[in-house]
This record gives sequence, C-alpha cells and structure tokens, in this order.
Amino acid sequence: MNKQGYKNNISVKNQKGAAILLTVVLLLVMVTLVTLYTGKIQSFEHQILLNTQNQKWAQASANAGLNQGLAVLNSHKLWPDSEITGSLGDNSTFVITGVSEDLLDKRQLVTIQAIGTSADGLAKATVAQQYLVYPILFNLPSAPLIVKQGFSTDGQFEIAANPDGLGAAAPLSLWTDEMITLTGTLHHSCAVNAFNAGNCSSNTYSDHNLKHTDISDGSMTFPIDLFSYLFNVPAGEWKQLQEQADFVFTDCDSLDVGSWGLIWINGDCEVAASTFVAHETAPVILIVFDGNVEFQSDVVFYGLLFAFKPHNSIKVLDINMHTDSAVLGAVVSNYQLGTKNGLTRVVFDEDVMANLQSHKSLKRIASVPGSWHDF
Repeated sequence: MNKQGYKNNISVKNQKGAAILLTVVLLLVMVTLVTLYTGKIQSFEHQILLNTQNQKWAQASANAGLNQGLAVLNSHKLWPDSEITGSLGDNSTFVITGVSEDLLDKRQLVTIQAIGTSADGLAKATVAQQYLVYPILFNLPSAPLIVKQGFSTDGQFEIAANPDGLGAAAPLSLWTDEMITLTGTLHHSCAVNAFNAGNCSSNTYSDHNLKHTDISDGSMTFPIDLFSYLFNVPAGEWKQLQEQADFVFTDCDSLDVGSWGLIWINGDCEVAASTFVAHETAPVILIVFDGNVEFQSDVVFYGLLFAFKPHNSIKVLDINMHTDSAVLGAVVSNYQLGTKNGLTRVVFDEDVMANLQSHKSLKRIASVPGSWHDF
C-alpha cells in the first residue's frame, strides 16, 4: 500500500471512530435524559400518591370528627358553645363546630362541621351533616286526663286540672270524645292548690252535682288517633316508637325513682305500694301496651302514662289507682276507662309537663336526608 493510500485509510478509520463516539455520546445523553425524566415522573407519581394518601387521612379524620360530634349531640341533645378538637392514632387531627337553629314544636336543626388534617399537616378535608333534634312527645296533652270512649258509669276519677288548658284562666281536667255522666262521689275535678290542700272533693270544679266546662266531653275536635296525636306516629306503626324505647319490659316491677326515658311495657303494669317512679325534674313516658294498670297505695308517678290498646286486642282493660296514688303529669288512654270499677287520679304539674319535652332523655336525633356534603 502506498503512502497516500495508507493516509486515506487512517482518515476513514478516524471518521468512523468519531461517528461511533458521537453516537455513543448521543445515546448516553438520551439515556441520561430518559433516566432523569423517568425519575421526575416517578417523583411526581410518588407526590401524587402521598397527596392522595394525605387527603384520605384528612377525609378519614374529618369523618371521625363528624362521628364524634354526633356522639356529643346524642349525649347532651344540644350543641356546646365551644369547638371540639381531637386526634386519631395516626396523629391526624380534627376540629368540630356546630350551629343550632330553633324550629317549631320544640325541635332544633343542628349543623355539624368537621375539618380533618393529615398527620403532616399538608392536607385538609371538611365535611358537614345536619341533624334534627326532636322531642318524643310531639304534642303536650292539654288536659291531665285524655280518654277515648270516655268512662263507664262505674269508673271513677279525681283530677287536678290544667289551669290554662282551654286558654288563660280557663281550666281543663278531662278531654274525651264521649259524653260523661258524673254519678259517684269520686267523680270530681278541682284546682291543683285544692288538691294539694286535701280539699279536692269539697272544693270542686265539677262533681256529681254539676259538670263544669273543665270537662270537655263529646268533643268534636278529639283526635281520631291518640297515638299519632302524642308521638306523630300512626297507631298502626307503633313498632316504630317501641324501637325508640330506652327500656322494654314485660311488667313494671323495676320502676322506681331512678327510672328515666321512654319505657315500654308489654302486658300488665302493677306498681308496688309506696313507690316513687321517676322525678319531677326528669319525668318518664310510660307506655303500657295491651295491659291493665294497677298502682298500689301511695304510688307517685312523674310523667306521662299512656294506656295503649292495639286495634286488634279483645282484652277488657282498665286503670286503677289505690289510696293516695296519683300521676303527676298526664294520663292518656285510647280505650274506655272504668270498666273494672277503676279509679284514675291525675294531678297537673306544670314543671313535669314542660320537662316531658325538654329533658334530654326524652329527645331523639335523626340525620337530615341528603344533608351530608364535603368541601
């Protein structure tokens, strides 16, 4: 090979080497760029995953706060003035606030809002839910004694009237859809102060000699469904109310001064002598389902006694209160009384009646459908 040819061969080899080197450099640059881009994408995906996880933690914390708020509302039946804070096991936190709005019929609309924060503090979530706080007793009885189908001629009653049951200074003692005939000496009504002084039989509103306007009998405005009138639940759907009861018993043996809330009795209810049931400041609602009511001597009952007979019952039922036994509050029966020569004694008590709707043990909470939302 001549000298010129050798030089040409070297030049070609150098050109090929330079091309290979350039190609390798370009490939390295491309690999580096791809690696950097892949790393950036992975970092971005990791950040998205972390943010998603933090947001879920914050959401979970907010929902936990909402549940905590509902627990507080269930316990107190009202919302506290101050905000509530808390934390979960993963160190995420929540802050709960609430707003109450008074509605008609002693009801309240409570809006609870909870803000949850993730453990690292980088994510927040807010959820809210509305709840209705309502009394079990939808309508307060205007009369101490309300009876469907009235009294048999053998039935007896002694009633201390609601002084404003028919309006200001217009007393109301008995309300029924049937006409009442007063025949016996224990067919009388009086003022509360006369009853407390032991003069109810001698200082009467109405007795066997004269039936006064405090007895509203043959009333055209009497409720067709007393169950619905009292509890806003149709009588045919009584199980809805039974499910809300704090206690369901088969007798009244356990009733005492510590009794509270809504008590449902399936069957006869006999209360032993000298028993105090509940208290003036915390009365009870006692529903005796398809059973007789018997108060032995010196029983004092604070609250509402509802003697409820289902429409398909064939039993002959009655209420009977022995010497010095009485209900302080109201008695309601959806069947005729006096069928067994029973005596019903009821004393209107303004504080008891007010507490039947205001005491927390006699209130319930329902979530407002469609009110949950997040922000």
